[in-house]
Parts: sequence; structure tokens; C-alpha cells
Amino acid sequence: MVDHSRRTETDRTDAAKPWPILVALGLVGSEVGIVVDLVPVAVGGLVVFAASVAGILADADYVDRPLAFAAKFGAAFVVVGALLTAHGTGALPIAPLEPLSGLASRGLALVLAGIVTIVGAGFVRSRRAEDDGVRTLES
Repeated sequence: MVDHSRRTETDRTDAAKPWPILVALGLVGSEVGIVVDLVPVAVGGLVVFAASVAGILADADYVDRPLAFAAKFGAAFVVVGALLTAHGTGALPIAPLEPLSGLASRGLALVLAGIVTIVGAGFVRSRRAEDDGVRTLES
């Protein structure tokens, strides 16, 4: 748990946090991209959605490491996307999904979003580690 006793007047209030609007934009972007079959828009929306959910959970003190949570979210995107892509291409028939069409491109968007989310979380984590190392040396 996080100690909130050291908060200052300059800390954001709950009403000023950006997460709700980012979750909404991520969902809208992903849905528009999937429905219109614009893979880059769908990928961007899914990445924003995953990062926003990780941010909300971190702010609410449900997770201690939001980057690790975002990477796990990305891994879930990859698994579900791979299943949808495999079904859409006919490599893995899944009976309940038979009446649906266009699953290959939707699955591809999920796989790409998962990869971008995992790589992005790793990149941010490595940058933070570098910044912490520089601050430690300067102190």
C-alpha cells in the first residue's frame, strides 16, 4: 500500500486525473479501428486503453507495478488475438466463432496492440531505470 500522508497541496485531486477520458478514447479508438478495419487506429486505441487501465489501477493502489500490469494486459491481447487470427485464417476452427467474419484482421490488431503494449512497457521501465541510475550517481 502507498502512504498518502505525505501528499502536498500540489498533488492532483481525484477529479483532475486523466484516466477516465483516456479509457474512453482508447475504447472508442479501438472499436472504430476494428469496425472500419483500420488496424493502426485499433492498435493505438487498444494500447491507450491498456495503459489507462494500468494507470487507474495504480492510482487506486490496486497494483504496485503498473508497467508489469500493462505488459500482462498486452500478453492477454497477444493470446486472444492469436486465437482469433488462427480461427479467421482457418488454422484453428473454434465452433462458437463460426458465424463471425473478419476475425483474422481483428485478431491481427489485437496481436499488434499486445506487442506494442509489451514493448512500450519495457521501454518505459528501462528509461525509468536509467533515470534512477543517473539520479543516484548525481546525488
